[in-house]
Amino acid sequence: MEKIEVKGIVRKGGKKGVSRKLRAAGNLPVVCYGRGIDTLAATINPNDLLKALSTEYGPNIVFTLVLDDNGTEIRRDVMVKCVQRDPLSRRILHADFYTIDADRKVTVRVPLRLDGKAVGVGLGGKLRSAARDVVVSCLPKDIPTEVVFDVTPMNLKDRAQISAVPRPNGCEFIYSSDFLVAEIIPPRAN
Repeated sequence: MEKIEVKGIVRKGGKKGVSRKLRAAGNLPVVCYGRGIDTLAATINPNDLLKALSTEYGPNIVFTLVLDDNGTEIRRDVMVKCVQRDPLSRRILHADFYTIDADRKVTVRVPLRLDGKAVGVGLGGKLRSAARDVVVSCLPKDIPTEVVFDVTPMNLKDRAQISAVPRPNGCEFIYSSDFLVAEIIPPRAN
């Protein structure tokens, strides 16, 4: 994972009027918090956040938030916890960042991609994807961009559960029941 830095300025106070003025000036109000540290209110350039979110990691990106507090530099490795968007324009209005610890596992939602051409599809069946993403627990450095499941050996009427999906290195899947991720639906009899 490449190291991305997003620069900003610590802000004091934080009523609605202040946030509106910041947005009108082209800035984005954000809050940064975490376990055992002080919560910081700050402003950043919204384009810097969009650039970070447009990487292959998407909302699971870990980046360094560099804040200027009256000449003192504050650096925190963070992940996006929440992004508030305007319902019509989809413009980002506010973001919450969570400070992470490199030695502590995080839980993230990662896209699931089905790869290959199933044997059952060659016999006239249809591949049905039953899950778009999976929840993964891992260290921040091990966050995968996607989880890939090879469906090539699947035949007609075969079903694949999450327990059959190979886990990326350093990751474990979080689920309460062994849910369906893909199945081959046989062709209809005429």
